[in-house]
Amino acid sequence: MSKVKEMLGRIFRAMKFDKSLYSEVADDPDATKQSAIIPLMIWVVTIIVGVIAALPLWFIYGPTIPIIGTPLEIAEGIGIFILISIVFVFVPFIIWVFAMFLMGRFVGSKDLHAVQILRATGFAFSHAFLYALLAIAIIYSAVFGAGVTVAILAVGGGTIILLLIFISNILAFREVAKVTTGVSILANIFAIIIFGLITVGLFVAGGLAIAGLVGVLFP
Repeated sequence: MSKVKEMLGRIFRAMKFDKSLYSEVADDPDATKQSAIIPLMIWVVTIIVGVIAALPLWFIYGPTIPIIGTPLEIAEGIGIFILISIVFVFVPFIIWVFAMFLMGRFVGSKDLHAVQILRATGFAFSHAFLYALLAIAIIYSAVFGAGVTVAILAVGGGTIILLLIFISNILAFREVAKVTTGVSILANIFAIIIFGLITVGLFVAGGLAIAGLVGVLFP
């Protein structure tokens, strides 16, 4: 329980932009596991909060929604959704850690290790827990027909959360790589470019692979 309490305390410290956190976790072996499961925790919390928020709406509108597919098909669909969601949570996170590590070795200390970047970066994403609150607002706005509000919440709220995460990553990289704030900002910008190139490349390669597989299975 003490480790869980410690991790939750660190998450709240990250959300308060406590710069001392990142030097602390960078050299703490226990922080490796903590930071690695934060993306999964963010996904789980967002799903749970979204489901709880949607329950009252389900009791109101549920009976009018037609059920498509058998229970087994629905269960398979849910399983596939969970699997794909987990992939989409962890793969971008791993790519980002790799991009930040490359920048760390380029502009920071040559003694910097990837695991140190992992530990700091995991906690730097703590503001992503706010997506759970954003999900609630979007669900209710969508149900009650406020299309413009949904768009504003999705774009505006999402942008604000991304900005908070970006600021946290600047702090994290600055403290772990021992560089100035300006260098950290530039490093994060270049990391975004590296992240984008790798992500696009993977999506293109994955799309071609899927297309090739479909061509083989369904000639």
